[in-house]
Amino acid sequence: MVKCFVVGCPRSGTTLLSVMLDRHSRLAMTPETSFYMEIAPALDDTRRPPLDDILAAWSRLPELGLEPGAVVRRCGGRETPGHVFAAILELYAERRGKPHCGEKTPGHWGKLDELMADFPAAKVVFIMRDGRDVALSITELPWWSGDLAAAAAIWRGAAETARAVVARDPARITAVRFEDLVDSPELVLTRLMDFVGLSFESRQLDTGVVTPVVLERSLPWKGRALLPIDSTRVGRWRTAAREEQASYLNDALASELAFFGYG
Repeated sequence: MVKCFVVGCPRSGTTLLSVMLDRHSRLAMTPETSFYMEIAPALDDTRRPPLDDILAAWSRLPELGLEPGAVVRRCGGRETPGHVFAAILELYAERRGKPHCGEKTPGHWGKLDELMADFPAAKVVFIMRDGRDVALSITELPWWSGDLAAAAAIWRGAAETARAVVARDPARITAVRFEDLVDSPELVLTRLMDFVGLSFESRQLDTGVVTPVVLERSLPWKGRALLPIDSTRVGRWRTAAREEQASYLNDALASELAFFGYG
């Protein structure tokens, strides 16, 4: 059964949260799939090739340990995005030997209407992090080609969406702050596990529990999520940002920073 989806602006702690969720004995969290950006559009194209061919060309499927034929068989001729994604997630959970599955793709915050319609019983966890820290972190990614303003705009869009969707459907969507997760992980995880319909397990905070959420190719920028919680990442902008950068971010993000409690 698909239990939950984790979304949020990149560099907001989605990987850390997914690692903690995946350590649960009954919940398997996938690495990022970007399904609604990479596969769903192709499935909606009436001129598309067979599903088997679409999946065979998708580099992320082998990273989940799945083969196109198995997904096609599980779909049983129902090849809408929701049915295909459900088949992938269910097969992944079965391969991991767990009864429930969840998925984490930060950018799926922009596809929540589709995702929630396809999975009406699943819950969504929208993780937030101080936009000043996020914007600076995005500009440090090796493939980022934009400026600080572009990075800040991504966070602002995610924050505005989080604010709206949680207010609209609090029974299905909840927001959690990265800073609270770092400061009080057991308390936050206990609340989140109750939200998705499971119970907190102490093993979720045990870094010795192996998890495949972070792929080997992603270790350089996501590997910290596998290590003990690092509180030095909170409020890093105060020392890492130049004066003009801090001034810009405080002004550009003021409304959403205040709403989510970032002074």
